Amino acid sequence: MAIDIETIKSLTNKQKLGMLFILFVGVISAFIWFVFIPKNEEIHRLDREVSTLNNEINVLRVKVRRLAELKKEDVKLQRKLQEMKEQLPPEAEVEFLLKQVSDLGGRSGLDFKLWRPGGKVMNASGLYSEIPVNVEVAGGYHSVGIFFDKISKMRRIINISNIKMSSPTMERNQVLIQTSFSATAFASAEKTEAEK
Repeated sequence: MAIDIETIKSLTNKQKLGMLFILFVGVISAFIWFVFIPKNEEIHRLDREVSTLNNEINVLRVKVRRLAELKKEDVKLQRKLQEMKEQLPPEAEVEFLLKQVSDLGGRSGLDFKLWRPGGKVMNASGLYSEIPVNVEVAGGYHSVGIFFDKISKMRRIINISNIKMSSPTMERNQVLIQTSFSATAFASAEKTEAEK
């Protein structure tokens, strides 16, 4: 059925209003369906993106405020790392370090009976290796104590463990004790070319 102007003129006012209402509802429905809903979804998506970006900006602002503090802390940690590296020599210096320990024993009045280096053992962390040395000395009780005290004051790390004192004998008005112990020197792990 074709609608022309004469047909529209012949309609009652109620019918004209009804058609106008249907046309209005159709235009509004089309606007909501094709324009409002897609744009509303895009607005919500953009709001979420803006919220995410604002959170990132706030986190970065906090980090920027702490940057000076973190730089100071980094400088302190670098100094501390350097000090610790000095305590943990490279493997090439361990032999010299163990020679220093031997010299300390001689200056403390001890007579070395055994000096047997063990095999190098890499720590599970891979950061350093342990070089144990089984040692037996003869000397006075106080001489052994002085020797251990001198070792504790060295800049490099050396652990003394498994201390056993036995066989006291009297010699030149002094009690000599046979002391055996393990001295463990630590060395920083040498990096391979790939790690460097």
